[in-house]
Amino acid sequence: MAKPGTIFKALSRLVGHPRESLSLILDSDSVDQKSAREYVSRTYGSDRGFPQIDLLDLFPGLSVTVAPYTYLSDTSLAVDIALLKSLAGRYDSCRYLEIGTLRGESIANVASVAAECVSVSLSEDEMRTRGFEKNFIAMRNFFSHDLPNVTHIGHDSHTFDFGTLGKNFDLIFVDGDHTRDGIRKDTEKVFPLLKDDRSVIVWHDYGFTTERIRWTTVAGILDGCPPEYRGDLYHVSHTKCALFMRGKPDSAFYDFPRYPDTVFEVTLRGRKL
Repeated sequence: MAKPGTIFKALSRLVGHPRESLSLILDSDSVDQKSAREYVSRTYGSDRGFPQIDLLDLFPGLSVTVAPYTYLSDTSLAVDIALLKSLAGRYDSCRYLEIGTLRGESIANVASVAAECVSVSLSEDEMRTRGFEKNFIAMRNFFSHDLPNVTHIGHDSHTFDFGTLGKNFDLIFVDGDHTRDGIRKDTEKVFPLLKDDRSVIVWHDYGFTTERIRWTTVAGILDGCPPEYRGDLYHVSHTKCALFMRGKPDSAFYDFPRYPDTVFEVTLRGRKL
């Protein structure tokens, strides 16, 4: 629970920023976030997060269809999924690993361009034990359960032996336990699973928004990342994603709010299931 001082500051800020949600303000101003930012600055010498790669520098002329997509709570942004799908498309026969699958929107999108996809997420029994509501459990893997190139493994990623898979991956998406320690554990697990120097890792919720950093995520990534790779961590512009990529792509730090130098065209088509 937020402390009274934090709530007072949040309410004061809400008056000046009526478009922001109260929950976001409480999260971004929380003691945990401030402590994590101070820890990152003290331990890793950075108080600006990761340098930013422009999405359109990664994919000039970006044009990608994101489907299925629901716009429901706890879903990645459409642009986050577009990033994953575009990254997967760089490989001739992409092998994709996802930690933390809810409805299956992200993995279903990637499966449309990848050769093989593996999901490691809590089993139904683990979800019940941890107090997940029945509706959450019922929607598990909704969009991906019957896709022929997707394998679902119901297991806590922190205790799962990834060596039993007997394979490495081109693209890994970490979107499971969002606690600082949970991110550290998953990060430690996935680096040995990379296939080669072209392989990349994407972490979701690097930011509360596309511009507001979630410092507990930054701390977890840095703690779990091998020291020799900490200089290869980036934020992808216009997304809530952090990225591990070798090769030193062009990147820069931007102050909030970033000048709107890029625009996107969005076409919405919906249908009832």
